[in-house]
Amino acid sequence: MGPFFRQDDHLISSLLDLANLRFSRVVTEAASPPLSLPLMDGIDELKSLHQAFAIFSDEHSLADSFALLGLGGFWNPALKNKFYAYLNGLSRERFAMDGTDTGEAGDRGVVTALRKNFELDVPQPVYFTTHKLGDDPRVLAYHGKPLLYMEDDYLTISFPMTPWTGRAALLPQGAGAAGKP
Repeated sequence: MGPFFRQDDHLISSLLDLANLRFSRVVTEAASPPLSLPLMDGIDELKSLHQAFAIFSDEHSLADSFALLGLGGFWNPALKNKFYAYLNGLSRERFAMDGTDTGEAGDRGVVTALRKNFELDVPQPVYFTTHKLGDDPRVLAYHGKPLLYMEDDYLTISFPMTPWTGRAALLPQGAGAAGKP
């Protein structure tokens, strides 16, 4: 990611946050009238939309599916286009589920993992994160508890990224990488 996004690399976390909110499990203790429980939101709403429109299928790219859900950073058109191009570029990477290479390209593996998740009676919430490309160039997915403050099991999807080394040269003097002058 990093070099791909260049000066927008500080916004990567906001894109992941947006996706994490959209794919979350919503737990509500009460609903104000005229609403009643259960409220359909997050992963449950996405499951319903996926069943109706096959959002995550062989017919659609990962980037198109994310675009349909508005997960591209609507506040910044340049960032949005970079993000969709990055997702399309995952076709050059491999995909691993629970540590095993599936033989799929990275983008298609994500689509398959999400589709299979939506086929469950109760889909797991999905947590999107990143990892260092130098540690593993594949798109990684696994089941577990990615958030230490929540007991929920998630399908976690981690995108490979590498830092943009040109960033430090653009920072003001004295504000270099890791706070070094």
